[in-house]
Amino acid sequence: MFLGEYEHTIDAKGRMAVPARFRAQMDRGGVISKGMGVCLSVYTVQGWEEKSTELASGKSSDELRDFERRIYPSASEIELDGQGRMVIPAKLRAYAELDTEVTVAGVRDHFEIWDRASWQSYQEKLEVEGGTIPF
Repeated sequence: MFLGEYEHTIDAKGRMAVPARFRAQMDRGGVISKGMGVCLSVYTVQGWEEKSTELASGKSSDELRDFERRIYPSASEIELDGQGRMVIPAKLRAYAELDTEVTVAGVRDHFEIWDRASWQSYQEKLEVEGGTIPF
């Protein structure tokens, strides 16, 4: 399970250190893709396969085609280097408007990578809407 919030940086080569607590789960690599909103989602390989099956079930062929055309072409397999870093593809960095300062947020079955200022704005919005969260 991915939990917690971490502040990290992306270097000039597009590399970001994965939080130490997440590295053991990523030992077989993973998949990075566009997330919901202006962020990136990172799954273990097994988690990606499970989420893909879950999201595809119950969709009409047109919905499934649109979903597959949005998600899979932009997704990339990732591996961690010896220092626990992953390379974030340039197109995905541009999509999520990532520069150097990022927040890595554990979201149960995956983690998300956000521009730090965007994450802070999103959290402020959640605070205002806090009464609608069911717990």
